[in-house]
Amino acid sequence: MNTLQSVMFTAVLGLLSALPGTSQAHFIWLSIGDDGNLHVHFSESAAPDDPDLLKYAENAEVWSVTADGKFSSVKVKRGEESLVGKLKRTQSEAVFGARKDFGVMTRGDSTFLLRYYAKTGPSIDASAWQANTRKKLALDLVPSREADKIQVTAFWQGKPAKDVEVTVARPGADDIKKQTDKQGQITFAFGKPGMYELRARMVEDKSGKHQEKAYDEIRHYSTLALRLGQSTEANDESVAVAKTMKPFAAIPEEITSFGAAINKGVLYTYGGHTGAAHSYSKQEQGNVLMALKLDGKSKWEELIEGPHLQGLTLLSCGDQLCRIGGFTAKNDEGEDHDLWSQNSVEMYDPQSNAWRKMPSLPEPRSSFDAAVLGNHIYVIGGWAMSGEGDKVWHKTAWSLDFTSQKNQWEALPAPPFQRRALAVAVHGGKVYAIGGMKSEGGPTTRVDVYDPKTETWLQIDNLHGKSMTGFGCSSFATGGKLFVSTFDGSLQQLSSDGKSWKVVAKTPTARFFHRMLPLDESQLLMVGGANMEIGKFDEIEVIETKSHAETDE
Repeated sequence: MNTLQSVMFTAVLGLLSALPGTSQAHFIWLSIGDDGNLHVHFSESAAPDDPDLLKYAENAEVWSVTADGKFSSVKVKRGEESLVGKLKRTQSEAVFGARKDFGVMTRGDSTFLLRYYAKTGPSIDASAWQANTRKKLALDLVPSREADKIQVTAFWQGKPAKDVEVTVARPGADDIKKQTDKQGQITFAFGKPGMYELRARMVEDKSGKHQEKAYDEIRHYSTLALRLGQSTEANDESVAVAKTMKPFAAIPEEITSFGAAINKGVLYTYGGHTGAAHSYSKQEQGNVLMALKLDGKSKWEELIEGPHLQGLTLLSCGDQLCRIGGFTAKNDEGEDHDLWSQNSVEMYDPQSNAWRKMPSLPEPRSSFDAAVLGNHIYVIGGWAMSGEGDKVWHKTAWSLDFTSQKNQWEALPAPPFQRRALAVAVHGGKVYAIGGMKSEGGPTTRVDVYDPKTETWLQIDNLHGKSMTGFGCSSFATGGKLFVSTFDGSLQQLSSDGKSWKVVAKTPTARFFHRMLPLDESQLLMVGGANMEIGKFDEIEVIETKSHAETDE
């Protein structure tokens, strides 16, 4: 036996009688790296170890599974510190698994086959975690969020398994060792945000042969690497409920999916949906530009009419406003829906109270969002509806220099996603595409960032919360911080390194398809939108950010 084999044999011996917490225990682990690739480790944890030990993870079967249950093999190659699998765009929200028969081992009077399984994936709220992976993993760990805790179900040969010993390593908290209950479940509280590492063990009383070597039983070890944030529940005492700080006149009509912007101390709204849920008609779409001077005394004014629209954006561009896209219902109330996305772009001048045509979008677009960075408008996400025709999810994104004489839309590098009902915001010279609904797989908390300087896209950590958290959210930066208000009522702030999110408060009302806008350097306005239980809102809420925002210290 050579030196390396001796090291490995010693490590394996630490696994044999019980699930260990010792430094000698090495397993196969999977993790998603900062480079966006899948990494396979042979280590004590989901992190690099001695590169010489990677040979024991080679030839493992590695695969991905998406929310619709489609499996794809993942090819991995030897890297400096791990085996690396380069991932495709379609695998960004997939769950990944691996398995390998390690071989027949002997300890004392026991001779057994050793099998390793490993698993990792995106946010715990991603729907891919619910895909059936039991046909690939005899010992499978499936995580879910339950209120302010994490629940993990252990499956043995496809069925929930009682009395499986599971060890959980939590950042900022003590390790936990528990046995699963009758439902095959354990539950544990959050520690600090970071990588949670779970290990489970099952001994199968089954004899056989592996590579001509006989064994008396099979010992199964499964790992799960899970990156977790923190609880976003309202009863979390560490998260305060933000209070309304300053009253403004309620909006004249309850609306969702509208455009809104603040320009020179005036709040403007345009269009939006005024009808019941899932009912669309000309009579249920706004077509008037409304204005409210934000002095706490003024009333709303009707300024100028335009087309009936919802699913549009309204932006502050210098001294003017820009209205972009949206969709128009050509049918009357009670008739079959006849919905058409628009490509119209118009600039509004408050001095002349008039619209001025701008270059049209290269294709009709609604259910998207846009933001202004410097002199450029960035349009991302959405789809095109054409009456009874198929809805086309856009694969494109565009920018426009609204001060240029040319006034031409320029194509951005293709986004690595197709989403609608998302939020787009700018911060630190970059453009953030947050949450929304995916073309396949439902709502998401995913966040992608476009850097105009390098003309590249980068995916960062998801928002905290369930997949619906990111649906119809709204985002804006103020006071040097980027904030997102979400479907579940969490106010989340981007970290100073631009890679992750923290829940800093609960909004007074949980809204979606609303608009959150900066009143000043320390206050955000919550305008319009709806709640599944309450309905639509006309009250304007003001959130004080200074008392909730995380500092850079």
